[in-house]
Amino acid sequence: MVHVLPRALLPPRPAAPAATGERRARPVRDTLADVRSVLRANPHFRVLAAAYLLASTTTHLVLAGLPYYTRYELGRPGFTTVLMAAFVAPALIATPLWFRLSRRAGKQRCLLAAQAGFALGALGLAAGDRVGLAPVVAATLLLGVSFAGIQLFPFSMVPDAIREAGSGELARTGSYLGVWTATEAIGSAAGPYVYAGALALGGFVASRAGDQVTQSPAAHSAILTGFTVVPAALMALSLLLQLRYRLDARARSGRTAG
Repeated sequence: MVHVLPRALLPPRPAAPAATGERRARPVRDTLADVRSVLRANPHFRVLAAAYLLASTTTHLVLAGLPYYTRYELGRPGFTTVLMAAFVAPALIATPLWFRLSRRAGKQRCLLAAQAGFALGALGLAAGDRVGLAPVVAATLLLGVSFAGIQLFPFSMVPDAIREAGSGELARTGSYLGVWTATEAIGSAAGPYVYAGALALGGFVASRAGDQVTQSPAAHSAILTGFTVVPAALMALSLLLQLRYRLDARARSGRTAG
């Protein structure tokens, strides 16, 4: 006699591969749709995110290219630590000063000043050690002071952009923060790749630790240009995008009128 188990006692059937793939693809599509919705609904946030993407790419490009600059252009590999300290240390002093200045001049103006300062600092490094090491350190200090403002102001402007969009968008604050975090992550990953692309175009030859490789003049040009002109150009593009952010100016004019 054949015994037939009740349907409730039968083991569950495995999900079809197509159905499983559909369930996995659905959250991705929903996330992308949410990102598009956030960027489409809030032009202030869209401008802020686009400008910060370029700024983040630029700052991480400089961090990635610093060891190459000190080794091949300055001829002082050990000087990387000095310039790294000159880049990072000013943030401890500059951040509170930027904050105080923004209370008078506004966040937007201070951010534009920081972006312009970063571009000038990058171009200042183009002379290398031909003018001595003191100007190199001074240009790096300018980069560090500017970097502090570039890190401070965009983050403080995100809540302003969300509030301006209205109470309906406040409920989607998590989506805004998710887009912002992704923007920062993409910029931090893209910076080193941009510099690596510049080195590849110049024919840079990688070497192992302890090996001595003579780089071609084109490679040296790529090392220097990728570390100075390219970040200056990217930061200039970030500044031009940031000029389209009008929310801070409107808020200041409203306070003046009141």
